[in-house]
Amino acid sequence: MSDFIASLQRLTGGREGCFDSASQKVDAVAVCHEVRSLSLKPGEKILVTFRVSGRRDSENFLHSGELCHLKSLTLDTVVLLGVWATMDSSYAASRLMEPGPPPRACGEVRIPLRHLVSKCDGALYHSWLMLDSPGLSDSVASIGLYEGGGLDVGEAFSQALSNAPRQLVQPKACISLCKVEDLGPSGQPLWTPDAPRKDRVARWGPLLRSQQQHVVMCTAQHLQGAQMQRERRAQVKEQMEALEEKATEQARELQSLRDQVRRQQEGGRLDSSISAVREPTRQGGAEENAVGEQLEQEIGGLREELSKIGEEANNKIEAANVRIRSLRQERDQAVREVEQQSMETRKLQETKDELSSEKVKLVEQKEALLKIVEDLHQTCISAGLQMPAVKRDSIPGYKFT
Repeated sequence: MSDFIASLQRLTGGREGCFDSASQKVDAVAVCHEVRSLSLKPGEKILVTFRVSGRRDSENFLHSGELCHLKSLTLDTVVLLGVWATMDSSYAASRLMEPGPPPRACGEVRIPLRHLVSKCDGALYHSWLMLDSPGLSDSVASIGLYEGGGLDVGEAFSQALSNAPRQLVQPKACISLCKVEDLGPSGQPLWTPDAPRKDRVARWGPLLRSQQQHVVMCTAQHLQGAQMQRERRAQVKEQMEALEEKATEQARELQSLRDQVRRQQEGGRLDSSISAVREPTRQGGAEENAVGEQLEQEIGGLREELSKIGEEANNKIEAANVRIRSLRQERDQAVREVEQQSMETRKLQETKDELSSEKVKLVEQKEALLKIVEDLHQTCISAGLQMPAVKRDSIPGYKFT
């Protein structure tokens, strides 16, 4: 019976293992999995730090994926996540006193454990947090907005957690923060499907919140991709219309050149007719000979001009043909890009459908778990077991919004 009561206490949110008392101290572990949307200079690397606000502990600069152990945390503890950029990827706390430029602060966010326990089931699992500008929290606190001014660190944390998956272009970090005993068998914050049932129930809230965040982020990315696709299609359409207009203009110019060549060829046939009558002219007098020589000179000039015009026309026709081939290649390339974008859009839609199906399954599983908890509660009541009021009231805490 005692084992049954203990398991029921864990299901109903027993507070013995959480940051539930200002005097109780626990050890936790934090890790930053990924940072996005930072404005980095060429060659800069990303480092992160986790430290307890108010302590004078030295900052240990970590790479993404490295664990940070935080000792002796209480319910009133506030963990400060800092994100930095540096040219030296091997920068560490031991090098703070060495010469050289220090890391550049890129963003930060405060994580209050009291809010983490009351609103987030005592842990963060692969959750995105939107980063504030470096030093912004201290500046707001210095003017009294955190104390009685309507804005507290818990509300700021909630906004960072809610807005991170929606604001795709804003700097954000994906982190996990939990007790040391909640780490997976590998020593990493990775919860596997083969975990014991009681562990899955206890970790269901942070896991579901992470899933909801990623669904929102995927939806936002899909909408952004669709918008970019529409803009790209509009640009391709404008380019194709411009290319078709140029091709039509080149065709008109080519036809004009052909007409000009044809007229010049007709002029050449006229020269042949003049040559046919040249012989009788020479048999005439001196005046007729002079006229014949003048006509010969004019014919020679016309032939030379015809040759130049023909050569120029051939050059323009060749250039027009080259341009037309280039325009056709550009048109074919634009059509291929549109087809590729359409294929990517279909893939994103399929991914979205899969995520939606998985979300439905997770919701069904959650409802089944809530049903089990409610049945256990009703069974205890029917058996005459008196549950403490605080622990009975904690059952609705599993209904996450």
